[in-house]
Amino acid sequence: MGKGGTKFVGDSVSVRQKAPANDTVRNIKRNLDKFLETGVHPEIERMRQEHANQLPALPDLDVHRPFVFLDIAVAGKPLGRLVVELFEDVVPVAASHFRNRCMPGSSGGIAGTSFHKLLPRYAIYGGMSSRAGDGVRLQPHTGLRAVEGGLVAVALSGQDFAIALDRALDLDRSHQVVGRIHRGRELLDTLGDLRTLPDDSPVQRVVVTRAGPTNHLGNHEDLEEAAAAAAGPPKDAATRLQEASEEARAAVMDALSEGLRLKRKADAVADDEGGGATAAAGPSTSGRVGSVAAGGASKGAPAASKGAAAAAQQARNVKAKMLDSMLGDLGNDDESTSSGSEGGDEGS
Repeated sequence: MGKGGTKFVGDSVSVRQKAPANDTVRNIKRNLDKFLETGVHPEIERMRQEHANQLPALPDLDVHRPFVFLDIAVAGKPLGRLVVELFEDVVPVAASHFRNRCMPGSSGGIAGTSFHKLLPRYAIYGGMSSRAGDGVRLQPHTGLRAVEGGLVAVALSGQDFAIALDRALDLDRSHQVVGRIHRGRELLDTLGDLRTLPDDSPVQRVVVTRAGPTNHLGNHEDLEEAAAAAAGPPKDAATRLQEASEEARAAVMDALSEGLRLKRKADAVADDEGGGATAAAGPSTSGRVGSVAAGGASKGAPAASKGAAAAAQQARNVKAKMLDSMLGDLGNDDESTSSGSEGGDEGS
């Protein structure tokens, strides 16, 4: 038994520790030979598989999430439309940044930009804009990673975005996944097969011709056209302003009429209560006096009612003219007619 051995194992401890090392060397040589033969290293593939098993799953499809569209053209010819589902409920800041860049009129808008970098079987990069990255520094979210093709990721600097053509876990170092392509995935095969220059830029110019919000079907334009057709031809600003002015006048007149009606009703109730109290306080002294008072009241009632009606009509006319003056709709013809009648009265 050698030095350091036991009654069960005759080899020393140093010898027993060297055996695995020799075996490891043989494994390394075997893996290297297989890598040179097939291009796949068994150990690296094993580690990649273990890492893949620990990756979080992507969110399920939700048609209530926001969607945006990107119209793509290659060498000036339309290629198709990409409809992107945004994970705004998972990464609200990064997803909102990408969505805002898709909006028409955005200062750092994606529409009109080109894809400047293409790495086959990895990702295609586009939307480069220094203005879009002003003051932007997005935080990575480990719950969303580029585990498959068709995912859309925004640069942590906010300056560009990338579309994964395949699993691209290294993309997570510089970009944050914000959504996935819901419709138009077949376009990725065409984009991935484009020829590139030595600087990885596509030989043919790939441009985002249009971008904007849409629904999960990507047919928001059809819905807008149908709504426009149902609404009829568009009206000019003057017509819309005139209609709005007439509606406002009608609403105010209705409110004034209702207020006057309620006021007259309240005055009538007050008069009835006052008349009843007077009758109760003043007892009749003779039948002749009562008949005379009744006769006088009967004669004065029509005149009083006519006077009240005339006063109410005059008040309504004054308020209507005041309303016309406030709304700016008092016609010149009415002014000239009124001035002419006043001149005639003065002459007479």
